[in-house]
Amino acid sequence: MHDIRIGLIGCGGISGNHLPQIEKASGGVIHALCDIRPDRLKAAGDRYGVPEERRFTDYRDLIALESVDAVDICTPNNWHVPMAMASVDAGKPFCVEKPLGLNYAETAELLRRTQEKNILSMICFSYRFMPAVRYARHLVDEGFIGNVVNIYAQYLKSSAYMPGRRLDWRFDKDIARYGVSGDLGVHILDLTTFLAGDVTGVFAQIGTAGPFRKREDSEEIAPVTTDDWCHFLARFAGGASATFSITRAAYGNRNHIMVDIYGDKGALRFDLNDNTKLEVHRPDMKDENAMEILTVPEEYHAGQQQCFIDLLHGKKDIYLPTLEDGVRMQKMLDAIMDSAEGNIWVDIK
Repeated sequence: MHDIRIGLIGCGGISGNHLPQIEKASGGVIHALCDIRPDRLKAAGDRYGVPEERRFTDYRDLIALESVDAVDICTPNNWHVPMAMASVDAGKPFCVEKPLGLNYAETAELLRRTQEKNILSMICFSYRFMPAVRYARHLVDEGFIGNVVNIYAQYLKSSAYMPGRRLDWRFDKDIARYGVSGDLGVHILDLTTFLAGDVTGVFAQIGTAGPFRKREDSEEIAPVTTDDWCHFLARFAGGASATFSITRAAYGNRNHIMVDIYGDKGALRFDLNDNTKLEVHRPDMKDENAMEILTVPEEYHAGQQQCFIDLLHGKKDIYLPTLEDGVRMQKMLDAIMDSAEGNIWVDIK
C-alpha cells in the first residue's frame, strides 16, 4: 500500500500546523500545494520539496491532479464547503478546517453529498486530539464524574491587540461570518459536547474590541464585522448548565483554554497550556476542596493529521471528529448568532 499523497489547499497560518504533521506522519506525504498568493505557495513548496509542476494557484487544478489521493483544506471559512464539494465530486477524501462552513444549510448539504458518494472525511477540531481531552472522555465514559451538572469553559487570547494587525479575513463577515465564536468558540463547543453531549439551547452576547481596522492592502479604514468576544449560557441535553467565555481581547493570554466539568460523582478540569495533565476530584478524597493532578497515559496521545492518514488506510480513530460533528457545531454556531442578534434564548432542535 503506497503512502497517501495529500494535496493541501491554503498555505497560510493554519497550514503551519498541518504541513509539519503530514511531513512527520507515517503512511502519507505532502504531494501538492495550492495558494492564491504566489509568495506563500513558493515558500511552502520550497520548504517541503514540492516540485513546481505540483504547485497550483487554482484549487480545482490541485483536486483534478490524478496523483492526488486526498485533499487537506486550510482556507478561510467561505471556501471550506466549495472546496470540499469539489473533492467529493472528484471522489477524493478530504479533511477540512473548522468551522465547517458559513451556515448550517450548506454544511448539511455537504454532509448529504459526502455520505451519498461514500467519501471519507474529517473535520479538524484540533483540540479533540489533545491527551487531556481524550483521557477526560475515557473517564466520562467510565462514569467517573456521573451525570454532568455544571460546565465552565473559557478560551482567552489577546490576538485582537497584535501590534499592527489589519483587517484580515477573520474580521470580515462576508468571508468568515463568525468571529471568535466560530474561530475559537467552535473548539470549546466541540470539546464540551464531546464530553457532555449536545447543546439544546443558548443565550449569547457578542461584540468587538475595536470597530475599525486598516485594510490589509491599503491605509483605508474599514469596519470590523465579526465578533471579538462571545459569551453565552447553554443548556445540555442531559440537563447540565454551562457558561462559556470566548475572547481575543484578553491581554496577557496567548492561548488560554480551560474547561471545568462537574458531575454528581466527581469533577474534571484541564488547562490545555499543559495538555498532558488532567485535574480530577472524587468524593472519596480526603480533602473535599482539592483536585488531584493526573498525568495522562501515553495511549491517549494522538496526532491530527496522522489520524486522517490512518483513516484513509482503514484505521479509524475512536475519537475522530467527523463531518457529522462539524454539522452539529454549525447548528450551534447559528443558534449563537441568532441569540446575539435577537437578544433571546434560542432552542436548538
